[in-house]
Amino acid sequence: MPALTKAQKKQAQAAEDSFNRTYAAQFSEERWQQSLYPALTAPTRYAALTNRFAEADLDKVFPPEQAAKMQTIAFPGIAEPGDPIPAPLKAYQQDASEAEATFPPPQPDSSTGLMTHWNLDAASLLAVSILDPKPGDKIFDICAAPGGKSVALSQLLRPDSYSNASPTLAGGCLHSNEVNVVRNKRLASNLRSYLPEALFKAGEVKVLKLDGTEPFSVQTLPLGPGGYDKVLLDAPCSSERHVIHAHVKAKQGGRVADEMASWRSGHSKKMAKVQVALLMTALKAVRVGGRVLYATCSLSNDENDGVIEKGMELVQKERKKLGIKWDFAVRSGDLGAQGLEGWAEPTKHGWLVLPDHPSGGKWGPLFFSLLEKTEAR
Repeated sequence: MPALTKAQKKQAQAAEDSFNRTYAAQFSEERWQQSLYPALTAPTRYAALTNRFAEADLDKVFPPEQAAKMQTIAFPGIAEPGDPIPAPLKAYQQDASEAEATFPPPQPDSSTGLMTHWNLDAASLLAVSILDPKPGDKIFDICAAPGGKSVALSQLLRPDSYSNASPTLAGGCLHSNEVNVVRNKRLASNLRSYLPEALFKAGEVKVLKLDGTEPFSVQTLPLGPGGYDKVLLDAPCSSERHVIHAHVKAKQGGRVADEMASWRSGHSKKMAKVQVALLMTALKAVRVGGRVLYATCSLSNDENDGVIEKGMELVQKERKKLGIKWDFAVRSGDLGAQGLEGWAEPTKHGWLVLPDHPSGGKWGPLFFSLLEKTEAR
C-alpha cells in the first residue's frame, strides 16, 4: 500500500480532530478523553443468547471450564401489573474482568439441527426485552439483518405450550425486513438456521424486502398499516465504535482508516433523514396502543433524541395536512423504575447504553426510545 501523501495525512488528521471535538463537546472533554473513548477502543464485549427452539446441551457447546464461569444475564422487566410474566431471554455473559474473552461460534444442535446460540452485545438484547414481545404478538422487525434481534424476538414469541412435534407461534408472527439484497439473503439464511421450518411454511415467520424509507411501503406489509402490535426499528446509523475500531487498527499498521478519513460532522444529520423516514414507517405499521422501539448504535444526539423530535414534527404535519388520526407518546421515562439505571443513562427521550457506564458492564453503545402509538386528541 503506497505511503500517504502529506496532503492526505493532513486531511486524515483533520477528520480525526473533528471527530474527537464533536464527541468531546457532547459528552465533555474529560469524559471523552479519560473514560468513554478508551472504553470504545476496547474490543466489543459479547453475550451468548441461547436458542430455545433448539434442544441444546450447553455443556456440549461450551468448554466445561468456560461453562462453569458463565453468568445468567438478568434484563429489566416492564410487565404491567396483572400481566403474565414472560419467559426471559436466556443469555449468558462472562465475568466483566474477562470481557475480551469470546464464546464459541454457534453450532447445529444434534436433535433439531437448529443453531444453538447467537453471540451479540447484550445491549441489543436489552432493547428487545424493553419492547417486551409476548406470545401471540404480531411483530415487525423493520431493519432486521443480520438477524440477531429477530432471533431474540422469536424467543419471547415462543408460547409456553410450544412443542417441537408441532411448532407454532400460536397466533403470533415475526416479519423481519431487509431491503439490501445481499443482507436480505443473509437474514433469511440465518433465521432458517435458528427457527423451525414449520414456522416459515405456516407464514408465522416471514422475511420481507421492503424499502422502509418509502412513504407508502407500509401499504405492502403483509398485515398492512396498523397491523402490528410491536415494531423494532434498529436503524442504520453512523456506528462510531466501528469507526474507532477501524481507526485504531489502521493506526497500529501505520495507515489511515477510510472510515475515519471520510468522517464528517454533518454525516449524522444526513443519516437522521433516513432514520426519521424509517421511524414514520414503523409508526404507521403499528396499531394504536402498540409500541415502537427505536434504536441505534450511534453516539450522536442528531441520530437519537433528534430523530424522535423530528418524528414528532412530521406527525403533527401529517395530522394537519393528511388528517391522520393518530399520534405517539414517548414512554422511555416510565422505564426508570425498572432497573435501567444499572445498564444505561437517561437522555431527553430515551436511554443510552455506553461501555464506560459505572456498572462496569462494558456494553454498547446503544440508544433506544420506547414509543406508544396513541389516538390523536
